[in-house]
Amino acid sequence: MRFGGLSRRIYLAFLLAAVIPTAIAGIIGIVYSLNTLKRETLSSLEQEINIRTDNIARFFAQLSSELLYLAGAESLESLGKATTTHDGRSITLARTQLERDFMRFAAHYPHIYQIRYLAESGMETVRVDRKGDRTDVVPAHRLQDKSDRYYFQETLKLAPGEIYVSPLDLNVEFGQVEKPERPVIRFATRVQARNGGSAGLLIVNLNADILLDQIQQMADTRDGTAYLFDRSGHYLARLPGTAADQFAMQPVAQLAGEYGNPLIERVIGGEQGTAGISGHILAFAPVRFLNGQPYQTSSRGWALALAFPENRLFMSVFNLSALYVVLLASLAATAVGGYVLSRRLIGPLDDLTRETEAIAGGDFTRRVRIEGSDEIAGLGSQFNLMAAHLQGVIGKLHTHQGQLEAEVNARTAELDRERSFLAAVIQHTGDGILAVDDWGTCLLVNVEASALLGGLSRGQALEQCLPDWPLLATKAANTGEHRCEIDLGQRILALSITCTGEEASTGFVVVIRDVSEERRLADERRELDRQMFQVEKMATLGELAMGLAHEIGNPLAGMKAVVQTMRYDEEAPPYFLSTLERLEGEIDRLSGFLRTFHGFAAPQALLPTACNLTTVLEDVLFWTKKESRSKGISFNTVLDGIPPLHADPHQLKQVLLNLVINALHAMPEGGVLHIRACPEGAETDTVRIEVEDSGAGIPTDILPRIFEPFFTTRSDGTGMGLAIVRKITQDHHARISVQSEPGRGSCFTLYWPTARIPHD
Repeated sequence: MRFGGLSRRIYLAFLLAAVIPTAIAGIIGIVYSLNTLKRETLSSLEQEINIRTDNIARFFAQLSSELLYLAGAESLESLGKATTTHDGRSITLARTQLERDFMRFAAHYPHIYQIRYLAESGMETVRVDRKGDRTDVVPAHRLQDKSDRYYFQETLKLAPGEIYVSPLDLNVEFGQVEKPERPVIRFATRVQARNGGSAGLLIVNLNADILLDQIQQMADTRDGTAYLFDRSGHYLARLPGTAADQFAMQPVAQLAGEYGNPLIERVIGGEQGTAGISGHILAFAPVRFLNGQPYQTSSRGWALALAFPENRLFMSVFNLSALYVVLLASLAATAVGGYVLSRRLIGPLDDLTRETEAIAGGDFTRRVRIEGSDEIAGLGSQFNLMAAHLQGVIGKLHTHQGQLEAEVNARTAELDRERSFLAAVIQHTGDGILAVDDWGTCLLVNVEASALLGGLSRGQALEQCLPDWPLLATKAANTGEHRCEIDLGQRILALSITCTGEEASTGFVVVIRDVSEERRLADERRELDRQMFQVEKMATLGELAMGLAHEIGNPLAGMKAVVQTMRYDEEAPPYFLSTLERLEGEIDRLSGFLRTFHGFAAPQALLPTACNLTTVLEDVLFWTKKESRSKGISFNTVLDGIPPLHADPHQLKQVLLNLVINALHAMPEGGVLHIRACPEGAETDTVRIEVEDSGAGIPTDILPRIFEPFFTTRSDGTGMGLAIVRKITQDHHARISVQSEPGRGSCFTLYWPTARIPHD
């Protein structure tokens, strides 16, 4: 039967009415009695330790009085006189008398360990040692020099009649700690001579463990420990039940771990009281020296402490606690009786509750049997009728549930088939398909999409393969659909991104197709169209060239005939004949230029020879000298060991002349035109020729088109100069390249083959 509801309420009422008041009264009585006993015990402990400290103080006062009396003894005065007169016999008699006085003093105080008389130099003069019941006079050869000891130096600072009390210390003999170790307390005073001066020191060594014997008697009754502190950093202790000579003298700092620094500071600070810590009760009080005697100590004073286990100290308190066990047992018996009574009264209700919980758990066959004719029995009958009705209803529900489950299973199987079909289509389609959530994580990746995106798999972020995905997703979310192309270097992908719903958190479907091959074919077609256009242009140029050659060729032939006639005039000056010769050469070059135009339409035969580049360049510079001077342009020509070139001299001159004229046009404000030529390498048959200007340079966007026919940026240009240069270069199996930087000029470089000269 469970304990709850009405049963619990009846039981709690019983506890409130009977058990709890009795328990509260008993607990208050116990607590009050325990506290009273503890206070009485601690008060008694304080009184005991105060009595012990007073006894020690009286003992110190008595010992000090005896010491002062001994310091004024006649034997000491006699020894002082004999020492002054240096009379050996008198000194011996006086020392013997003093030794007898020391022996009687030691016999009167069995706790005395040593009595010594020291001269002002610190040398022991007379010394008596007590060991057990035997008292011995130390012979002269075993007397020691104690001038370096701290107690000797401290006592020298006192006036006669003052007492010095040392801290706890171990007795030292001949510079070594005496074994077994003996803790001692030294009482010392100065001996006054008759003339008012000092006649030496009188020192008594007191066994410190004798003091502990007195207080340990009180500690032993409760298995406690007695501590004697000198407050100079040491304490003396003896554990309960140990022998009289088994003591411990340790630094005070070692007790900090057991009792804590704050409590130890209170003890050695002169406070009085009791404290509980770590399961112990510590009672402590200072040892106050009596005011009737002037004392000088090496520290602030002494303290006595007694430590007792708390369980032993309060044993009587604990015995009192046992008296209340009977009360607690009575309360427990009352509580158990109340519980049994409440269970007997509330048993039928518990049965009804238990059966109700079974029906709530799904067992509708459960019924309850309650005998009698009271209200609870009627409640049991109604409960059984309700359980039977519920059992019938649940049976019908189970039948209907089976039908629904069969229908759901059929629909689920159909959906699984459709899903499998759709998954097969998605996985094997030629396009990549991705389903991406709102955070950019791939929920679906088919085989093609994984291959196109470098092994992308489900669960990875699409941004790892497509860095621009956040921007693309934003565009698709704003418009509902976004199409674009992404260049991944080796591939060009066409993306179709569709937002899967109107809300922003519905995700995206991405269809990816590789269009790299399509773009490549489109680029090849555009290049083919451009080449066809170039061929048509070249054909038109050829027709134009043939017309020009026909129209200009005849006048040039007439001009050449006139020049040749004038050259044969014997009266013409030599410089005029040289000029006519050059003019005839230019007419020939122009004729060759017309033939080059004709070559765009129909190839013409070259007449390559071993051509001297220096000679060709001199003619080029001669015909451009006038224009260069008018523009303030100077030439810088460097030709380093150039071998003969394999070239048609007229066409080579045409190439260089076109490049030089273009360079002059590029420098309208003047400048320097550099023409350099050198072999391409030691083992090659190519010469590199550079024509470099310092003009405005060629813009980057038009640099690829400068060799196209009819392309020019000058208003008076024909666009044929560089086209002819490339045509002649290609005919000679040479190469031409250009480097240009806007604002810094251009450099045209020719890579021309050398002539092969046979060796003898």
